Amino acid sequence: MFGFQLIFFVILAFIIFSVISTYVKNENSPVISTKAQLIKKKRDSHTQTDANGIMTTNETLILIFELDTGSELKFTVGWRIYNSISEYEWGSLTFQGTRFVKFEWKNGIVE
Repeated sequence: MFGFQLIFFVILAFIIFSVISTYVKNENSPVISTKAQLIKKKRDSHTQTDANGIMTTNETLILIFELDTGSELKFTVGWRIYNSISEYEWGSLTFQGTRFVKFEWKNGIVE
């Protein structure tokens, strides 16, 4: 039983460390605004069944932008942001590290 607890706490510590590390990296990154086009909206679904046989589905919403330099950036966003921007829309993308900040285009702004 001790081995399971040890593995559980090591994994939990790793996840916490990863989240904090990403947060600190994003906070220390500059805020960048650049011209970009939303080239793809992607929905990744994961279905899991728990010990009681109850199925749950988790969905990750991803926006993929192409910068005017030709490079691509992916951001995980919430439903409001995901539904607000149409594919192939050009505008001004603002981001900080791996964090989506806002997107401004002719029809408005989403933050």
